[in-house]
Amino acid sequence: MIPFKKRGMYQAMQNGIVGMGAICGASFGGTIADLVGWRWCFLLQIPFSIFAFAAGYFVLKNQHRGIISEGGLGALWKRVDFSGALLLVAAVSTQLLGMSLGGNELPWGSPWVIGSLLTSVVLFAIFIRIEGKTTALPIIPLRMLQGAMPIATQIANICAGMSTYGYLFMLPLFFQAVLQDSATKAGARLAIPSLAMPLGGLIAGTVMSRWGKLIPLMRTGLVLMTIGQALVSSWAFSDASWKYVLYIFPSHLGTGIVYPATLFISIASHAHSDHAVSASTTYLVRSLGTVWGVSITSAIVQNTLSIIDEIRHSVEALRTLPPDIQLSARLVYYDGLRLAFGATTLVAAIGVCAAFIANPANLRKTHE
Repeated sequence: MIPFKKRGMYQAMQNGIVGMGAICGASFGGTIADLVGWRWCFLLQIPFSIFAFAAGYFVLKNQHRGIISEGGLGALWKRVDFSGALLLVAAVSTQLLGMSLGGNELPWGSPWVIGSLLTSVVLFAIFIRIEGKTTALPIIPLRMLQGAMPIATQIANICAGMSTYGYLFMLPLFFQAVLQDSATKAGARLAIPSLAMPLGGLIAGTVMSRWGKLIPLMRTGLVLMTIGQALVSSWAFSDASWKYVLYIFPSHLGTGIVYPATLFISIASHAHSDHAVSASTTYLVRSLGTVWGVSITSAIVQNTLSIIDEIRHSVEALRTLPPDIQLSARLVYYDGLRLAFGATTLVAAIGVCAAFIANPANLRKTHE
């Protein structure tokens, strides 16, 4: 529908809309949680989801290409990679189970924890093997991960997903647990810096459309993410108020740049017929990174908090503690969150290394 060279601006507009939604979500979510409870943050999404579904169904026209006519619906179902999907879900689920239980409900040496993590590794290995042999349309086509360029791009992509979501997941926790902000105030702190993300998308879209500098965009975005998360890691227990706002901007800006950059690098690395599957692969790999980022940072914080069982399950429990114990608990939270931010910074730095391995000479120059 849209020529490759013009997709950057369309992607920038889409990122801008998503960014505005993120700002509204951050602002209203905390207020809703304080006023009527956190469950309403999810329940209120139902009417918006129904509206989006209806708009997509009635406005977007399906382009029939005669897929069902050749062999019927049965042949179409055979092209769906059900085995790969089930294995991937099982592998991620067992991994999350092990990381959630480890150091939290059970010690890391528990047979349940070790068994869950080992099972996850085995399932991932089986998943990769099946993806290489399946006659269906694979979830992750291994042929698209051959060579230094695709591998480096996807490593940068998964690092971007891990560091971004691990970092974003911990920011409100820092504001509520360490600074003792209400959910409303924590959301307000995140609202203005969230403008940097659609701004990054706009910058990326403009550069891609006019100059096509995809690799430099990916590198710049990851460098900004690394710097921003390192700055957040440097927050003191009680710091200047402007730092809690300004230091969030670089990572948000970098995320807005690197997300469309990795997507279009993946697309530009393959033929036009592979554009759809390369885009879906990029989103899937990034999604795996987001899951791992949140689970790893959560495990770091939970293990740090293991000495104070009452506050591991609820930030609100902090406010009920005596002042001297509350201060000690906040300091423990602070140490755990700094370790988590340090981990996301390290992951972003690994992404930078991968981005500098990617060679722009391997990108296709002609896409209609």
